[in-house]
Amino acid sequence: MKKNLLSVLVFSAALFCNTANAQLSQGGMPYSFSTGNHTKQTIALVTMPTFDLAALQAEDAINDLSKGPFRFGFNHMVNIGLSNSGTWTSLSNGDRLWQMGIKSIGAQTINLAFDDFYMPEGGKLFVYNTTKTFVMGAFTSQNNQEDKQFATDLIPGDAVILEYYEPANVANQGRINLFRVTHGYRGVDDYVKNFTGTSDEKNFGGSGSCQINVNCSLGTNWQNEKKSVVCLVSGGSEFCTGALVNDVPMDQKPYVLTANHCGSSGFSTWVFRFNWEAPGCSNPGSSPSTTQSLTGGTQRAASANSDMSLVEITGGLVAGKIPVAYNPYFSGWSNLNVPADSAWCIHHPSGDIKKISQAKNACISATWSGTPANSHWQVGLWTSACTEPGSSGSPLYDQNHRIVGQLHGGPSACGLSASSMNDVYGKFSLSWLGGGTAATQLKAWLDPANTGATVLNGFNPSLPTSIANVDPKSEVTIYPNPSNGNFNVELNLAASQNVTIKVMNVLGSVVSTKSLSNISTGIYNIDLSNEATGVYFVEVSSATERSVKKINVIK
Repeated sequence: MKKNLLSVLVFSAALFCNTANAQLSQGGMPYSFSTGNHTKQTIALVTMPTFDLAALQAEDAINDLSKGPFRFGFNHMVNIGLSNSGTWTSLSNGDRLWQMGIKSIGAQTINLAFDDFYMPEGGKLFVYNTTKTFVMGAFTSQNNQEDKQFATDLIPGDAVILEYYEPANVANQGRINLFRVTHGYRGVDDYVKNFTGTSDEKNFGGSGSCQINVNCSLGTNWQNEKKSVVCLVSGGSEFCTGALVNDVPMDQKPYVLTANHCGSSGFSTWVFRFNWEAPGCSNPGSSPSTTQSLTGGTQRAASANSDMSLVEITGGLVAGKIPVAYNPYFSGWSNLNVPADSAWCIHHPSGDIKKISQAKNACISATWSGTPANSHWQVGLWTSACTEPGSSGSPLYDQNHRIVGQLHGGPSACGLSASSMNDVYGKFSLSWLGGGTAATQLKAWLDPANTGATVLNGFNPSLPTSIANVDPKSEVTIYPNPSNGNFNVELNLAASQNVTIKVMNVLGSVVSTKSLSNISTGIYNIDLSNEATGVYFVEVSSATERSVKKINVIK
Protein backbone atom coordinates (compact mmCIF):
# COMPACT_ATOMS: atom_id res chain seq x y z
CA MET A 1 0.00 0.00 0.00
CA LYS A 2 1.05 3.58 -0.41
CA LYS A 3 0.45 6.85 1.38
CA ASN A 4 -0.96 9.98 -0.19
CA LEU A 5 -1.86 13.28 1.42
CA LEU A 6 -5.39 14.48 1.88
CA SER A 7 -5.75 18.10 2.87
CA VAL A 8 -8.58 18.54 5.32
CA LEU A 9 -9.30 21.79 7.11
CA VAL A 10 -10.35 20.53 10.50
CA PHE A 11 -12.14 23.76 11.36
CA SER A 12 -14.51 23.58 8.38
CA ALA A 13 -17.60 22.44 10.27
CA ALA A 14 -19.83 23.97 7.61
CA LEU A 15 -19.28 20.85 5.54
CA PHE A 16 -20.75 18.72 8.28
CA CYS A 17 -24.38 17.69 7.62
CA ASN A 18 -25.38 14.67 9.67
CA THR A 19 -24.05 12.73 12.64
CA ALA A 20 -24.96 9.05 12.35
CA ASN A 21 -24.64 7.40 15.72
CA ALA A 22 -25.40 3.97 14.28
CA GLN A 23 -23.17 2.14 16.73
CA LEU A 24 -23.23 2.35 20.48
CA SER A 25 -21.39 5.58 21.14
CA GLN A 26 -21.45 8.72 23.21
CA GLY A 27 -22.32 11.04 20.34
CA GLY A 28 -20.84 14.49 19.96
CA MET A 29 -18.63 15.88 17.22
CA PRO A 30 -14.95 15.33 16.46
CA TYR A 31 -12.69 17.99 17.97
CA SER A 32 -11.60 19.11 14.53
CA PHE A 33 -15.19 20.03 13.57
CA SER A 34 -15.37 22.77 16.16
CA THR A 35 -15.66 26.26 14.68
CA GLY A 36 -13.49 27.52 17.54
CA ASN A 37 -10.60 25.31 16.48
CA HIS A 38 -8.40 27.17 14.00
CA THR A 39 -5.84 24.38 13.62
CA LYS A 40 -5.22 23.32 10.04
CA GLN A 41 -3.86 19.81 9.66
CA THR A 42 -2.79 17.79 6.63
CA ILE A 43 -3.98 14.23 7.26
CA ALA A 44 -1.92 11.33 5.96
CA LEU A 45 -4.04 9.10 3.73
CA VAL A 46 -3.20 5.38 3.50
CA THR A 47 -4.39 4.02 0.15
CA MET A 48 -5.37 0.36 -0.16
CA PRO A 49 -3.99 -1.64 -3.10
CA THR A 50 -6.18 -2.68 -6.01
CA PHE A 51 -7.73 -6.15 -6.21
CA ASP A 52 -9.41 -8.32 -8.84
CA LEU A 53 -13.02 -7.19 -8.58
CA ALA A 54 -14.07 -9.14 -11.68
CA ALA A 55 -12.91 -12.39 -10.10
CA LEU A 56 -14.93 -11.67 -6.96
CA GLN A 57 -18.02 -10.89 -9.00
CA ALA A 58 -17.66 -14.18 -10.88
CA GLU A 59 -17.43 -16.03 -7.56
CA ASP A 60 -20.46 -14.14 -6.25
CA ALA A 61 -22.52 -15.18 -9.26
CA ILE A 62 -21.93 -18.81 -8.27
CA ASN A 63 -22.16 -18.39 -4.50
CA ASP A 64 -25.42 -16.45 -4.72
CA LEU A 65 -27.13 -19.55 -6.08
CA SER A 66 -26.94 -20.98 -2.55
CA LYS A 67 -28.25 -19.53 0.72
CA GLY A 68 -24.83 -18.74 2.12
CA PRO A 69 -23.72 -15.40 3.56
CA PHE A 70 -24.05 -12.44 1.19
CA ARG A 71 -20.53 -11.19 0.42
CA PHE A 72 -20.51 -7.45 -0.07
CA GLY A 73 -16.85 -6.54 0.35
CA PHE A 74 -13.18 -7.39 -0.05
CA ASN A 75 -10.99 -7.56 3.03
CA HIS A 76 -7.63 -5.76 2.92
CA MET A 77 -5.45 -7.17 5.71
CA VAL A 78 -3.35 -4.36 7.19
CA ASN A 79 -1.27 -3.37 10.20
CA ILE A 80 -1.74 0.37 10.70
CA GLY A 81 -2.49 2.50 13.71
CA LEU A 82 -1.15 4.90 16.31
CA SER A 83 2.34 3.46 16.30
CA ASN A 84 3.10 3.64 12.59
CA SER A 85 0.61 5.89 10.77
CA GLY A 86 -1.29 9.14 11.02
CA THR A 87 -0.38 12.52 12.46
CA TRP A 88 -0.37 13.81 16.05
CA THR A 89 -1.22 17.42 16.90
CA SER A 90 -0.49 18.89 20.33
CA LEU A 91 -3.20 21.21 21.63
CA SER A 92 -2.67 24.31 23.75
CA ASN A 93 -3.96 22.68 26.95
CA GLY A 94 -1.65 19.67 26.65
CA ASP A 95 -4.24 17.34 25.10
CA ARG A 96 -3.43 15.63 21.80
CA LEU A 97 -5.24 14.82 18.58
CA TRP A 98 -4.36 11.91 16.26
CA GLN A 99 -5.74 11.73 12.71
CA MET A 100 -5.33 9.19 9.93
CA GLY A 101 -7.06 8.80 6.57
CA ILE A 102 -7.78 5.56 4.68
CA LYS A 103 -8.78 5.35 1.02
CA SER A 104 -9.92 2.39 -1.06
CA ILE A 105 -10.54 3.63 -4.58
CA GLY A 106 -14.03 2.88 -5.89
CA ALA A 107 -15.44 1.59 -2.60
CA GLN A 108 -19.12 2.20 -1.91
CA THR A 109 -18.46 1.74 1.80
CA ILE A 110 -15.58 1.09 4.16
CA ASN A 111 -15.72 -0.74 7.48
CA LEU A 112 -12.83 -1.29 9.87
CA ALA A 113 -11.65 -3.94 12.32
CA PHE A 114 -9.14 -3.42 15.14
CA ASP A 115 -6.94 -6.05 16.79
CA ASP A 116 -5.69 -3.61 19.44
CA PHE A 117 -8.34 -1.21 20.67
CA TYR A 118 -8.40 0.53 24.04
CA MET A 119 -9.90 3.87 24.97
CA PRO A 120 -8.77 5.37 28.30
CA GLU A 121 -11.19 7.41 30.38
CA GLY A 122 -11.78 10.65 28.48
CA GLY A 123 -10.37 9.28 25.22
CA LYS A 124 -12.63 9.57 22.17
CA LEU A 125 -12.39 8.00 18.73
CA PHE A 126 -14.48 9.23 15.81
CA VAL A 127 -14.63 7.76 12.30
CA TYR A 128 -16.15 9.84 9.50
CA ASN A 129 -16.17 10.19 5.73
CA THR A 130 -14.17 12.92 4.05
CA THR A 131 -17.23 15.02 3.25
CA LYS A 132 -18.14 15.00 6.96
CA THR A 133 -21.68 13.89 6.16
CA PHE A 134 -21.45 10.65 8.15
CA VAL A 135 -19.88 10.34 11.59
CA MET A 136 -19.51 7.39 13.93
CA GLY A 137 -18.59 7.96 17.55
CA ALA A 138 -17.50 8.97 19.98
CA PHE A 139 -16.22 5.50 20.77
CA THR A 140 -15.03 5.55 24.36
CA SER A 141 -14.03 3.26 27.20
CA GLN A 142 -17.57 1.86 27.04
CA ASN A 143 -16.57 0.15 23.79
CA ASN A 144 -13.52 -1.59 25.26
CA GLN A 145 -13.54 -5.39 25.14
CA GLU A 146 -11.42 -7.81 27.13
CA ASP A 147 -9.66 -9.11 24.02
CA LYS A 148 -8.89 -5.54 22.83
CA GLN A 149 -10.75 -6.06 19.53
CA PHE A 150 -13.37 -3.83 17.94
CA ALA A 151 -15.03 -3.14 14.58
CA THR A 152 -17.16 -0.49 12.94
CA ASP A 153 -20.34 -0.76 10.92
CA LEU A 154 -20.30 0.44 7.31
CA ILE A 155 -19.25 4.02 6.49
CA PRO A 156 -20.34 5.47 3.11
CA GLY A 157 -17.70 6.49 0.59
CA ASP A 158 -14.26 5.38 -0.55
CA ALA A 159 -12.29 7.26 2.11
CA VAL A 160 -12.59 7.65 5.89
CA ILE A 161 -10.85 9.63 8.60
CA LEU A 162 -10.01 8.29 12.06
CA GLU A 163 -9.71 10.99 14.72
CA TYR A 164 -8.63 10.20 18.28
CA TYR A 165 -8.75 12.77 21.06
CA GLU A 166 -6.55 12.01 24.09
CA PRO A 167 -6.60 14.16 27.25
CA ALA A 168 -3.25 15.05 28.75
CA ASN A 169 -3.95 13.13 31.96
CA VAL A 170 -4.14 9.82 30.05
CA ALA A 171 -1.29 10.52 27.61
CA ASN A 172 -0.04 7.47 25.70
CA GLN A 173 -2.67 5.17 27.20
CA GLY A 174 -4.88 4.86 24.12
CA ARG A 175 -4.36 1.94 21.72
CA ILE A 176 -5.59 1.85 18.13
CA ASN A 177 -4.41 -0.64 15.52
CA LEU A 178 -6.27 -1.82 12.43
CA PHE A 179 -5.88 -5.31 11.02
CA ARG A 180 -8.65 -5.18 8.42
CA VAL A 181 -10.11 -2.61 6.04
CA THR A 182 -13.15 -3.83 4.10
CA HIS A 183 -13.86 -2.37 0.65
CA GLY A 184 -17.64 -2.61 0.11
CA TYR A 185 -18.33 -3.15 -3.58
CA ARG A 186 -21.98 -4.26 -3.81
CA GLY A 187 -25.32 -4.54 -2.04
CA VAL A 188 -24.83 -1.25 -0.25
CA ASP A 189 -25.29 1.29 -3.05
CA ASP A 190 -28.45 2.82 -1.60
CA TYR A 191 -26.97 2.78 1.88
CA VAL A 192 -24.45 5.23 0.44
CA LYS A 193 -26.97 7.31 -1.48
CA ASN A 194 -28.85 8.14 1.71
CA PHE A 195 -25.88 10.30 2.69
CA THR A 196 -25.09 11.78 -0.70
CA GLY A 197 -28.56 13.06 -1.53
CA THR A 198 -28.88 10.97 -4.69
CA SER A 199 -32.24 9.24 -5.16
CA ASP A 200 -32.56 5.64 -6.25
CA GLU A 201 -35.58 3.49 -7.05
CA LYS A 202 -34.28 0.03 -6.24
CA ASN A 203 -34.07 -1.75 -2.90
CA PHE A 204 -31.35 -0.75 -0.49
CA GLY A 205 -29.68 -4.14 -0.38
CA GLY A 206 -30.76 -5.19 -3.85
CA SER A 207 -33.09 -7.98 -2.69
CA GLY A 208 -35.67 -9.44 -5.06
CA SER A 209 -38.83 -7.58 -5.99
CA CYS A 210 -41.06 -10.16 -4.30
CA GLN A 211 -39.64 -9.46 -0.84
CA ILE A 212 -42.01 -7.84 1.68
CA ASN A 213 -40.99 -5.22 4.23
CA VAL A 214 -41.58 -6.33 7.79
CA ASN A 215 -43.93 -3.40 8.50
CA CYS A 216 -46.37 -4.36 5.75
CA SER A 217 -49.66 -6.01 6.73
CA LEU A 218 -48.02 -9.45 6.66
CA GLY A 219 -45.89 -8.36 9.61
CA THR A 220 -48.70 -6.84 11.69
CA ASN A 221 -48.72 -9.70 14.19
CA TRP A 222 -44.93 -9.97 14.26
CA GLN A 223 -43.97 -6.57 15.67
CA ASN A 224 -42.41 -8.12 18.78
CA GLU A 225 -40.43 -10.81 16.98
CA LYS A 226 -39.07 -8.39 14.38
CA LYS A 227 -37.21 -6.55 17.17
CA SER A 228 -35.20 -9.69 17.90
CA VAL A 229 -33.92 -10.07 14.33
CA VAL A 230 -30.52 -8.53 13.54
CA CYS A 231 -28.41 -8.08 10.42
CA LEU A 232 -24.96 -9.58 11.02
CA VAL A 233 -21.73 -8.28 9.51
CA SER A 234 -19.50 -11.32 9.86
CA GLY A 235 -15.87 -11.56 8.88
CA GLY A 236 -15.93 -7.91 7.84
CA SER A 237 -17.23 -8.67 4.36
CA GLU A 238 -20.42 -10.74 4.63
CA PHE A 239 -24.03 -10.26 5.67
CA CYS A 240 -26.07 -12.88 7.54
CA THR A 241 -29.16 -12.79 9.76
CA GLY A 242 -29.66 -13.81 13.37
CA ALA A 243 -32.21 -13.47 16.16
CA LEU A 244 -32.09 -12.83 19.90
CA VAL A 245 -33.41 -15.90 21.73
CA ASN A 246 -34.96 -16.01 25.17
CA ASP A 247 -33.55 -18.22 27.93
CA VAL A 248 -35.48 -19.92 30.72
CA PRO A 249 -34.13 -17.59 33.48
CA MET A 250 -35.49 -14.60 31.49
CA ASP A 251 -32.32 -12.66 32.34
CA GLN A 252 -31.89 -10.88 28.97
CA LYS A 253 -28.69 -12.72 28.10
CA PRO A 254 -27.88 -11.37 24.63
CA TYR A 255 -27.80 -14.73 22.84
CA VAL A 256 -28.12 -14.59 19.04
CA LEU A 257 -29.12 -17.71 17.11
CA THR A 258 -27.74 -17.87 13.58
CA ALA A 259 -26.29 -20.36 11.07
CA ASN A 260 -23.01 -22.15 11.67
CA HIS A 261 -22.01 -21.48 8.06
CA CYS A 262 -22.11 -17.72 8.73
CA GLY A 263 -18.69 -17.96 10.36
CA SER A 264 -16.52 -20.00 12.68
CA SER A 265 -14.12 -17.35 13.99
CA GLY A 266 -13.55 -13.62 14.43
CA PHE A 267 -16.64 -13.14 16.59
CA SER A 268 -15.02 -10.26 18.48
CA THR A 269 -15.38 -8.13 15.34
CA TRP A 270 -18.89 -9.21 14.36
CA VAL A 271 -21.34 -6.32 14.10
CA PHE A 272 -24.96 -6.85 15.20
CA ARG A 273 -27.24 -4.32 13.50
CA PHE A 274 -30.66 -3.78 15.09
CA ASN A 275 -33.86 -2.20 13.74
CA TRP A 276 -32.73 -1.69 10.15
CA GLU A 277 -36.14 -1.59 8.50
CA ALA A 278 -38.55 0.56 6.56
CA PRO A 279 -40.84 2.55 8.86
CA GLY A 280 -43.84 1.55 6.73
CA CYS A 281 -44.73 -0.95 4.04
CA SER A 282 -43.18 0.88 1.08
CA ASN A 283 -39.47 1.20 0.50
CA PRO A 284 -38.56 4.69 1.74
CA GLY A 285 -36.86 7.22 -0.49
CA SER A 286 -33.53 6.69 1.25
CA SER A 287 -31.93 4.05 3.40
CA PRO A 288 -33.26 4.12 6.98
CA SER A 289 -30.63 5.79 9.17
CA THR A 290 -32.17 4.85 12.51
CA THR A 291 -30.22 1.61 12.84
CA GLN A 292 -28.36 0.74 15.99
CA SER A 293 -25.54 -1.75 16.29
CA LEU A 294 -23.21 -3.42 18.75
CA THR A 295 -19.77 -4.87 18.09
CA GLY A 296 -18.24 -8.00 19.57
CA GLY A 297 -19.41 -11.48 20.47
CA THR A 298 -18.36 -14.92 21.68
CA GLN A 299 -19.58 -18.16 20.18
CA ARG A 300 -21.14 -20.31 22.90
CA ALA A 301 -22.23 -23.31 20.87
CA ALA A 302 -22.21 -24.66 17.31
CA SER A 303 -23.36 -27.79 15.52
CA ALA A 304 -22.77 -28.62 11.86
CA ASN A 305 -25.52 -31.28 11.87
CA SER A 306 -28.21 -28.64 12.29
CA ASP A 307 -26.10 -25.71 11.04
CA MET A 308 -26.60 -23.98 14.39
CA SER A 309 -24.48 -21.25 15.96
CA LEU A 310 -25.25 -19.48 19.22
CA VAL A 311 -23.28 -16.26 19.70
CA GLU A 312 -23.45 -14.09 22.80
CA ILE A 313 -23.06 -10.35 22.21
CA THR A 314 -20.30 -9.07 24.50
CA GLY A 315 -19.48 -5.57 23.25
CA GLY A 316 -21.25 -2.31 24.01
CA LEU A 317 -23.60 -3.75 26.63
CA VAL A 318 -25.00 -1.71 29.51
CA ALA A 319 -24.79 -3.65 32.79
CA GLY A 320 -24.49 -6.81 30.71
CA LYS A 321 -27.63 -6.09 28.71
CA ILE A 322 -28.54 -4.66 25.31
CA PRO A 323 -29.18 -0.90 25.66
CA VAL A 324 -32.81 -0.07 26.45
CA ALA A 325 -32.88 2.39 23.53
CA TYR A 326 -32.47 -0.56 21.14
CA ASN A 327 -35.87 -1.88 22.32
CA PRO A 328 -34.78 -5.54 22.09
CA TYR A 329 -37.10 -8.54 22.12
CA PHE A 330 -36.05 -12.08 22.94
CA SER A 331 -37.86 -14.59 20.75
CA GLY A 332 -39.44 -17.70 22.22
CA TRP A 333 -38.75 -21.20 20.95
CA SER A 334 -39.90 -24.82 20.86
CA ASN A 335 -37.48 -27.74 21.16
CA LEU A 336 -40.19 -30.26 20.29
CA ASN A 337 -39.68 -32.21 17.08
CA VAL A 338 -43.15 -31.26 15.84
CA PRO A 339 -43.69 -29.70 12.39
CA ALA A 340 -45.15 -26.21 12.32
CA ASP A 341 -48.65 -25.96 10.87
CA SER A 342 -47.54 -22.77 9.13
CA ALA A 343 -44.32 -20.79 9.21
CA TRP A 344 -42.85 -17.29 9.02
CA CYS A 345 -39.31 -16.01 8.52
CA ILE A 346 -37.97 -12.53 9.32
CA HIS A 347 -34.67 -11.82 7.60
CA HIS A 348 -32.26 -9.50 5.77
CA PRO A 349 -32.08 -10.89 2.19
CA SER A 350 -28.96 -9.77 0.33
CA GLY A 351 -28.14 -7.49 3.25
CA ASP A 352 -31.34 -5.55 2.61
CA ILE A 353 -33.63 -3.88 5.14
CA LYS A 354 -35.75 -6.28 7.21
CA LYS A 355 -38.26 -8.45 5.32
CA ILE A 356 -40.86 -11.09 6.23
CA SER A 357 -41.91 -14.27 4.42
CA GLN A 358 -44.81 -16.65 5.04
CA ALA A 359 -45.64 -20.28 4.28
CA LYS A 360 -49.27 -21.18 4.93
CA ASN A 361 -48.60 -24.91 4.69
CA ALA A 362 -47.02 -27.29 7.20
CA CYS A 363 -43.29 -27.93 7.38
CA ILE A 364 -41.88 -31.41 6.77
CA SER A 365 -38.71 -33.14 7.96
CA ALA A 366 -35.84 -33.04 5.48
CA THR A 367 -32.12 -33.55 4.97
CA TRP A 368 -29.75 -30.95 3.54
CA SER A 369 -26.21 -30.94 2.20
CA GLY A 370 -24.83 -34.07 3.85
CA THR A 371 -26.48 -33.55 7.23
CA PRO A 372 -28.13 -36.41 9.16
CA ALA A 373 -31.51 -37.66 8.00
CA ASN A 374 -34.47 -35.51 9.08
CA SER A 375 -32.19 -32.94 10.72
CA HIS A 376 -33.97 -30.01 9.08
CA TRP A 377 -37.42 -28.52 8.58
CA GLN A 378 -38.39 -27.88 4.98
CA VAL A 379 -40.82 -25.09 4.24
CA GLY A 380 -43.13 -26.83 1.80
CA LEU A 381 -43.98 -23.71 -0.16
CA TRP A 382 -43.44 -20.01 0.40
CA THR A 383 -46.79 -18.37 -0.23
CA SER A 384 -45.52 -14.82 0.39
CA ALA A 385 -41.94 -13.80 -0.52
CA CYS A 386 -38.98 -16.16 0.07
CA THR A 387 -35.31 -16.00 1.20
CA GLU A 388 -31.97 -15.10 -0.39
CA PRO A 389 -28.24 -15.10 0.40
CA GLY A 390 -27.88 -12.95 3.49
CA SER A 391 -31.03 -14.52 4.95
CA SER A 392 -28.77 -17.29 6.25
CA GLY A 393 -29.29 -17.90 9.95
CA SER A 394 -32.68 -16.20 10.02
CA PRO A 395 -35.28 -17.63 12.39
CA LEU A 396 -38.15 -19.86 11.30
CA TYR A 397 -41.21 -19.24 13.49
CA ASP A 398 -44.14 -21.59 13.97
CA GLN A 399 -47.77 -20.58 14.33
CA ASN A 400 -47.19 -19.99 18.07
CA HIS A 401 -44.52 -17.32 17.42
CA ARG A 402 -41.73 -19.65 18.57
CA ILE A 403 -38.45 -20.33 16.76
CA VAL A 404 -38.18 -23.88 15.45
CA GLY A 405 -35.09 -23.52 13.24
CA GLN A 406 -32.60 -21.26 11.44
CA LEU A 407 -32.03 -20.99 7.68
CA HIS A 408 -29.42 -23.32 6.20
CA GLY A 409 -30.20 -23.35 2.48
CA GLY A 410 -32.70 -23.95 -0.28
CA PRO A 411 -33.54 -23.05 -3.88
CA SER A 412 -36.18 -20.33 -3.42
CA ALA A 413 -35.82 -17.00 -5.20
CA CYS A 414 -38.15 -14.33 -6.53
CA GLY A 415 -39.67 -15.33 -9.87
CA LEU A 416 -39.08 -19.09 -9.65
CA SER A 417 -41.80 -21.69 -10.14
CA ALA A 418 -43.73 -23.02 -7.15
CA SER A 419 -41.71 -26.25 -7.15
CA SER A 420 -38.57 -24.27 -6.28
CA MET A 421 -40.10 -22.05 -3.62
CA ASN A 422 -38.90 -24.03 -0.61
CA ASP A 423 -36.05 -23.76 1.90
CA VAL A 424 -34.57 -25.82 4.72
CA TYR A 425 -33.87 -24.81 8.32
CA GLY A 426 -31.74 -26.63 10.87
CA LYS A 427 -34.07 -28.01 13.52
CA PHE A 428 -34.07 -26.26 16.88
CA SER A 429 -35.07 -29.62 18.37
CA LEU A 430 -31.85 -31.23 17.07
CA SER A 431 -29.74 -28.25 18.18
CA TRP A 432 -31.23 -28.50 21.67
CA LEU A 433 -29.06 -31.46 22.70
CA GLY A 434 -26.64 -31.16 19.76
CA GLY A 435 -23.54 -33.25 20.30
CA GLY A 436 -24.20 -33.66 24.02
CA THR A 437 -21.78 -30.99 25.23
CA ALA A 438 -22.24 -27.33 26.11
CA ALA A 439 -20.14 -26.36 23.09
CA THR A 440 -22.47 -28.22 20.69
CA GLN A 441 -25.97 -27.63 22.10
CA LEU A 442 -28.50 -24.93 22.96
CA LYS A 443 -29.79 -26.52 26.15
CA ALA A 444 -26.78 -25.68 28.33
CA TRP A 445 -27.20 -21.97 27.55
CA LEU A 446 -30.95 -21.53 27.22
CA ASP A 447 -31.93 -23.80 30.12
CA PRO A 448 -28.89 -23.64 32.42
CA ALA A 449 -30.82 -24.91 35.48
CA ASN A 450 -31.97 -27.99 33.54
CA THR A 451 -35.67 -27.34 34.16
CA GLY A 452 -36.72 -29.54 31.26
CA ALA A 453 -38.59 -26.75 29.47
CA THR A 454 -39.82 -27.77 26.04
CA VAL A 455 -41.33 -24.47 24.89
CA LEU A 456 -40.65 -20.90 25.93
CA ASN A 457 -42.52 -17.74 25.02
CA GLY A 458 -40.76 -14.60 23.91
CA PHE A 459 -39.81 -11.85 26.33
CA ASN A 460 -40.18 -8.10 25.96
CA PRO A 461 -38.04 -6.39 28.66
CA SER A 462 -39.87 -3.11 28.17
CA LEU A 463 -43.32 -4.55 28.87
CA PRO A 464 -43.37 -4.05 32.67
CA THR A 465 -42.70 -0.33 32.31
CA SER A 466 -45.29 -0.04 29.57
CA ILE A 467 -48.10 -1.15 31.91
CA ALA A 468 -49.58 1.95 33.52
CA ASN A 469 -49.46 2.42 37.27
CA VAL A 470 -47.30 -0.57 38.07
CA ASP A 471 -47.32 -0.69 41.86
CA PRO A 472 -45.27 -3.25 43.82
CA LYS A 473 -47.53 -2.95 46.91
CA SER A 474 -46.51 -5.06 49.89
CA GLU A 475 -50.14 -6.15 50.55
CA VAL A 476 -49.98 -8.35 47.44
CA THR A 477 -47.62 -11.34 47.64
CA ILE A 478 -47.04 -13.98 44.97
CA TYR A 479 -45.40 -17.32 45.73
CA PRO A 480 -43.66 -19.49 44.81
CA ASN A 481 -41.81 -17.40 42.27
CA PRO A 482 -40.48 -18.88 40.01
CA SER A 483 -43.39 -21.31 39.77
CA ASN A 484 -44.19 -24.46 37.81
CA GLY A 485 -47.45 -22.81 36.76
CA ASN A 486 -49.34 -23.29 39.98
CA PHE A 487 -48.91 -20.39 42.41
CA ASN A 488 -50.69 -18.37 45.08
CA VAL A 489 -51.70 -14.71 45.30
CA GLU A 490 -51.92 -13.60 48.91
CA LEU A 491 -53.91 -10.43 49.66
CA ASN A 492 -53.74 -8.35 52.80
CA LEU A 493 -55.75 -5.25 51.91
CA ALA A 494 -56.65 -2.36 54.22
CA ALA A 495 -60.39 -2.69 53.61
CA SER A 496 -62.85 -5.10 52.02
CA GLN A 497 -63.51 -4.47 48.34
CA ASN A 498 -64.22 -6.16 45.02
CA VAL A 499 -60.97 -7.40 43.49
CA THR A 500 -59.99 -8.81 40.12
CA ILE A 501 -56.86 -10.94 39.67
CA LYS A 502 -55.80 -10.97 36.04
CA VAL A 503 -52.77 -12.77 34.53
CA MET A 504 -51.26 -11.60 31.22
CA ASN A 505 -48.50 -13.04 29.06
CA VAL A 506 -45.70 -10.95 27.53
CA LEU A 507 -47.86 -10.22 24.49
CA GLY A 508 -50.43 -8.56 26.77
CA SER A 509 -53.02 -11.33 26.26
CA VAL A 510 -55.09 -12.29 29.31
CA VAL A 511 -54.61 -15.98 30.15
CA SER A 512 -56.41 -16.12 33.51
CA THR A 513 -59.02 -14.03 35.34
CA LYS A 514 -60.44 -14.41 38.85
CA SER A 515 -63.12 -12.09 40.30
CA LEU A 516 -63.47 -11.79 44.07
CA SER A 517 -66.33 -10.00 45.91
CA ASN A 518 -65.98 -7.98 49.10
CA ILE A 519 -62.68 -9.40 50.35
CA SER A 520 -59.67 -7.94 52.15
CA THR A 521 -57.45 -10.93 52.95
CA GLY A 522 -56.98 -14.41 51.65
CA ILE A 523 -54.84 -16.76 49.59
CA TYR A 524 -56.02 -17.49 46.07
CA ASN A 525 -54.59 -20.16 43.80
CA ILE A 526 -53.78 -19.51 40.14
CA ASP A 527 -53.25 -22.44 37.77
CA LEU A 528 -51.27 -21.80 34.57
CA SER A 529 -50.40 -25.44 34.01
CA ASN A 530 -51.70 -25.24 30.45
CA GLU A 531 -49.56 -22.21 29.63
CA ALA A 532 -46.01 -22.21 28.29
CA THR A 533 -42.86 -21.50 30.21
CA GLY A 534 -42.29 -17.75 30.27
CA VAL A 535 -42.78 -14.43 32.03
CA TYR A 536 -46.30 -13.47 33.11
CA PHE A 537 -47.75 -10.39 34.82
CA VAL A 538 -50.25 -10.65 37.66
CA GLU A 539 -52.53 -7.64 37.97
CA VAL A 540 -54.53 -7.16 41.17
CA SER A 541 -57.05 -4.33 40.80
CA SER A 542 -60.03 -2.78 42.51
CA ALA A 543 -61.98 0.42 42.02
CA THR A 544 -59.26 2.42 43.77
CA GLU A 545 -56.03 0.38 43.60
CA ARG A 546 -53.91 -1.49 41.08
CA SER A 547 -50.81 -3.61 41.53
CA VAL A 548 -48.86 -5.50 38.87
CA LYS A 549 -46.18 -8.07 39.67
CA LYS A 550 -44.07 -10.34 37.50
CA ILE A 551 -43.88 -14.11 37.86
CA ASN A 552 -41.62 -16.58 36.05
CA VAL A 553 -43.30 -19.83 35.05
CA ILE A 554 -40.76 -22.59 34.52
CA LYS A 555 -41.83 -26.13 33.68
